[in-house]
Amino acid sequence: MSYKYIFWDWNGTLFDDARPTCDAVNDMLDARGLPRITFEHYRDTVEVPIVKFYETVMDMSVESMEALSVEFDRLWASHLNECPLFNNAIRLLSRISDAGIKQYIYSSSRSEKIIPYLEEFGISGYFEKIVASDDCFVGSKAERTRDFILKNGIPPSEVLFIGDMDHDSEVASLVGSDCMLVACGHQSHKKLDSAGRRVLPSLESLETILSDEVIK
Repeated sequence: MSYKYIFWDWNGTLFDDARPTCDAVNDMLDARGLPRITFEHYRDTVEVPIVKFYETVMDMSVESMEALSVEFDRLWASHLNECPLFNNAIRLLSRISDAGIKQYIYSSSRSEKIIPYLEEFGISGYFEKIVASDDCFVGSKAERTRDFILKNGIPPSEVLFIGDMDHDSEVASLVGSDCMLVACGHQSHKKLDSAGRRVLPSLESLETILSDEVIK
């Protein structure tokens, strides 16, 4: 496999924030007197666009996505504490960079939520660009990422997408690129299996695969 570009999802792939996200959702449900969900249920049901997930746990006919986004961001931040990068993320990013492969972040989140963490962890220099959302709807990143790749003349056959949700597979399919998924983030291994991609349990196992096939 000769990849010259790797597009990383951020939340749940490099940044270990799935459990704080579930905790924030439960805070929102508590505030509405609605049943809480387990972390396992969250990982089995969350999807993009996020409004589809919210529709399964609350009455979206009386909610505003703009208001929910503000509420979620506040609660999510309160649960982060010192939410880390996944184990060996920095080493893996460094090895990929040393191999001459260009790296990008593509995300459904807003870039303003990502940049401070890249700077805090000292990893912003590993990435050429952040391809992120500019609104609160956490919608599909597929078209946005495809358009970026086309605009910048990046050959899809030389791109590897790495993410933690079946939506990452959808992005790769739209672009016409390969994809690997890690089951340590927002979606469970069971949910990811339906994407028909190689699913790995952790970044450590991903590094093993990439060491054998990409960054020899």
